[in-house]
Amino acid sequence: MTRAFSGTYRGTSTDERREQRRRRLLEAALDIVGTQGLAALTVRGVCEQARVGPRFFYESFPDLDALAGALLDEVQQAALEQAQLTMTQTPGEPEDKIRAGVAALIIAMTDDPRRANIAFAQAYGSEALMRRRFAGMRKVAETIIEQTRMLLDIPEGQDTALTALAQLITGGAAELILVWLDGGLKVERPVLIEIVADYVVAMVDRLPGTAAKLR
Repeated sequence: MTRAFSGTYRGTSTDERREQRRRRLLEAALDIVGTQGLAALTVRGVCEQARVGPRFFYESFPDLDALAGALLDEVQQAALEQAQLTMTQTPGEPEDKIRAGVAALIIAMTDDPRRANIAFAQAYGSEALMRRRFAGMRKVAETIIEQTRMLLDIPEGQDTALTALAQLITGGAAELILVWLDGGLKVERPVLIEIVADYVVAMVDRLPGTAAKLR
């Protein structure tokens, strides 16, 4: 009697093998884009580094833009989740939590130079990546709004001010980090973190005054 094929090979299911191939492609793309730039990313090159056949590349991604976009999403999401977790676990006053979250986010984004390059520099070379970068920044802004509401007693009617605040923090911090990575701000990372944290805390403190102007 012939047994039906179960989809399991050497203890690994078809879905698991597909996910493993996708993971290897993402890791290979991280190394290539993070060290050589987006222009160096090719289907052949990433497949060779990931030890994945070209036909399996298209099983996971429709094209190189999709691969690079998924990589950027992963980098941004991992950093955001680390910041959220750190804020939740940090005791003390709201300012303590804010400073801890800022530090966690910047460290997560810059600890690996490849991830920093992808998140802050390489996105400017691709329209598709810029859209993903903006989407990621909106997620950060939404998290700032959510965390601010949780940490502080925000009166009703300050939605516009809070949204403006979140966008200013997100855009300003991102551009400052980019300048720092490019060598335009010659300070050590702990100083950068303190500068950004001071900026965030100051912006939050100004929230009531900004809200009053926008009424």
